[in-house]
Amino acid sequence: MDRSDYFDANGRCIPSGIKAEHHLQTRRYFLLNQPEIDYKNIYYRLNKYLNIGNEISLEEFTSRAESILDKLSLDPACKNILNGVHIPFMLPKQSITELGSDIESIYIQAVKNSFEDLFPDKTFTNHFKNNLSGKLRVAEGSRHDQLIERMKHDSVVGYYFPCLMEYSIPATIEQIGKLPSSFLLAGGFDTSAALIGCPDLLIRKDGYPPVIWFSGLETEKQGIGYHFEAYGYHLTFNRKAHFERVAESWTSGLVVIG
Repeated sequence: MDRSDYFDANGRCIPSGIKAEHHLQTRRYFLLNQPEIDYKNIYYRLNKYLNIGNEISLEEFTSRAESILDKLSLDPACKNILNGVHIPFMLPKQSITELGSDIESIYIQAVKNSFEDLFPDKTFTNHFKNNLSGKLRVAEGSRHDQLIERMKHDSVVGYYFPCLMEYSIPATIEQIGKLPSSFLLAGGFDTSAALIGCPDLLIRKDGYPPVIWFSGLETEKQGIGYHFEAYGYHLTFNRKAHFERVAESWTSGLVVIG
């Protein structure tokens, strides 16, 4: 897996020997703007909406997050990822009872609360009216199980990188296997935490943002996935058929925890 460049000059993960559908090149039409990395505000939101309490201090959150960036910046093959969007997050120590239920009742609700508090004139809508219980499991080969396991024993600090632009869901699984072991495919907890900390992530006034998939999680039906998406200046969560294809507006995330 040793390469000279895993990411291009804009921070996109470069597809490498993937058989599943993906776009080798992107015209960068559907983009995210880099939010301000204000550790104090991000910490405050995550603490408030996820009830993390005293598990981790602001100083520890900042230090652990900055350490991730420092390590990536020193790796010639990985440092370009920092040219793309990157968002620090933290997750509480949690004994996960049921993956779908916990994501829906705690994390998606927290995204709604954070978003609507920042934008009181906007709305967050969960369009999936059936509950998520029994509908989500860790995708084989995604490495997302490492994050889930860490959550069982300790609070988690990480960085979220929505850099898998224009990959099909199967292609993200192939690609993660070609990256250094420190990279995990993002699922529901980490993607939600990024939006809780930076609720303006999907709001663009100068262009169109992408759909963000929970690619680290398999669903109850092949070819179906769950995602966050903006409609105008409003935010939504929904279920959509992807049929293992690729679209220009689709993005998935990588996570590094430390």
